[in-house]
Amino acid sequence: MPIQYPSLTNYIPYGAHVIILFTLSFASLVLVILITFSSPFIPSINFLRLPSQSGDTTFGGFGWCAPGFCLPNAVAYEYGTQVNKALTGGMMLWAISVIFTFFTLLAIIPLLFVHESRALRYVGNRTFFIFFSNLSALVVSLAWLFSIYGWSIAHRSFQLAGTEVHLGSAIWMGLTASICTIILVLLSWPRDAWDGSGQGKTVGPHGLPGPTGNGYYHYKRTTREVVPRY
Repeated sequence: MPIQYPSLTNYIPYGAHVIILFTLSFASLVLVILITFSSPFIPSINFLRLPSQSGDTTFGGFGWCAPGFCLPNAVAYEYGTQVNKALTGGMMLWAISVIFTFFTLLAIIPLLFVHESRALRYVGNRTFFIFFSNLSALVVSLAWLFSIYGWSIAHRSFQLAGTEVHLGSAIWMGLTASICTIILVLLSWPRDAWDGSGQGKTVGPHGLPGPTGNGYYHYKRTTREVVPRY
């Protein structure tokens, strides 16, 4: 039985589909890496920021930075009564999401060069992509929901203590990454790309020829030709 692809992909040309998938996956990977290496590694990227005349105190996934001091790398840390280990320990989700997002991108890269990526049969196929894109969307979305919930509570605690505080850029970067991964799942695998089954494609919706007993598929850019086998 032929695989049924989402109707949304029927309106997107193969080349555009691959470029969109690559752009979204690359953007989400860059974003989750930057979030993972937020303050104290990159103080300008943080979940929470306490401004002051002497300089800002920023809170990231694995530590915090104040003027003249940065907390060494810590998986779970505390800051007063407002920031606790339950919140900061959950930031490990961002580091985990890097792995799944990387493998999602890895599945798409072969499609930038060929339709049928049997040379990378364990990477450039539909099953590999769907598995890791779904995991990526799930973990990134959970990481963002946990972040916005936890850091909003910390934000409120600082306000009740009379401290000026602002949510940092990592929150909105996480939202963007989550949206990118969800769109990847909705777009799914290009209908004309190899599905990982090891069998040729049948006649597609645009009248493309199917494989025959005396030929094999040769892919060049976004067109496919039946090349005689000599």
